Amino acid sequence: MGVVSQVATDSVQRSAPRALVVENDLASRELLARVLRLKGLEAYTAIGAAQAAALLLDAPSAFDLLIVDLNLEPVDGVELLRHLAALPASQRPGKIVVISDSLTPFYPRLAELRMELEMFQKPVHLPSLMKVVEGLTKG
Repeated sequence: MGVVSQVATDSVQRSAPRALVVENDLASRELLARVLRLKGLEAYTAIGAAQAAALLLDAPSAFDLLIVDLNLEPVDGVELLRHLAALPASQRPGKIVVISDSLTPFYPRLAELRMELEMFQKPVHLPSLMKVVEGLTKG
């Protein structure tokens, strides 16, 4: 069974909040996923927008948290978010966090999405990010 099928199937049976980390830098991607797992989340990773779209657009509400780097290639993170913005809010991940080396160039395009986003400049201050995650793990 592929990852997309597995995520969609498991979404019915899951007990822990689920996160997707979309980051093209291997070290950053794995660090974020490891920290999320230590905090009790199921963490999945995607190397770019195309891989993330395969997971998100087939089962967008299967994820409680999306962390997406805006500096992805060939398709950037804003374009991935644009596809999510077209979905009803109930079908999107519960929390969306965007990260980037420089957020300023993305502000106009992000504002067009009219989505609630948490924004973090790289390097991400992990204790601040964990405050966002805490709301997902309290039951």
